[in-house]
Amino acid sequence: FCNRALNLGSMQAVGFDLDYTLAEYIPHTFDTLAFNAALTKLVDVQGYPAAVLDFKYDPNAYQRGLVIDKKRGNLLKLDRHKYVKVAYHGTKQMAPAERQRLYASSFETQPTFSPPDYASVDTAFLLVDTSLYMQLVAYHDAHPDELPYSYATLYKHVRRAVDLCHCDGEIKDAVAAQPHKYIRAAPQLGATLSHLRASGKKVFLLTNSLYDYTDLVCNYVLGEGWLDYFDLVICGARKPGFLLDPYLPIFRVDTEDATLQ
Repeated sequence: FCNRALNLGSMQAVGFDLDYTLAEYIPHTFDTLAFNAALTKLVDVQGYPAAVLDFKYDPNAYQRGLVIDKKRGNLLKLDRHKYVKVAYHGTKQMAPAERQRLYASSFETQPTFSPPDYASVDTAFLLVDTSLYMQLVAYHDAHPDELPYSYATLYKHVRRAVDLCHCDGEIKDAVAAQPHKYIRAAPQLGATLSHLRASGKKVFLLTNSLYDYTDLVCNYVLGEGWLDYFDLVICGARKPGFLLDPYLPIFRVDTEDATLQ
């Protein structure tokens, strides 16, 4: 609702992300794919016990807007004043007295809920991380000898496992094989983009996904001529890194074979 009062008439350009924006993934299939792939990475790469492969993903268990306390293994729901209304340790809800002891401190010592000790669940991708991390915290507490790590280290391992799945193709190869299984059809998307351009806006796509995957997804949601819907397309954008590193190179993509020039 942050843009409800925005006057689009004053905007010269409108940009879109790809994943979970133009391409709306189906949570119970796409997220389960990512969740199960990350479990495999934890076992095969991080050396976690095989018992974690029995973890299950529930697409309705969590939502964006929550905050992870990486130091304590807790999941928090804050109100607009940053007061912790609900807290879970692992998969168990925390008693009010314990929640208040940890988070209802004086104004001077009130946590800021900012990195590095806290992580905001502000994208749909992080729902997989949240589900996996909370179950690992619960398993850690029940089997401390099998997972001799701090809660913060558990979270670091979860992030690495999920990132590996996105980087090595384990997730994207499955989407490429059956896009209809993981991405919702968007029959009105092309008309929406065309309407924006017809009204005089420049329309662009800015995504961290590389060109080969972007081409695959956009072909599914927009058709083979998907490039014609945009004035500019930037893939492999390295958001937000490009805002911090002034020396990142820029290449032009040859759309015939996805090579870079």
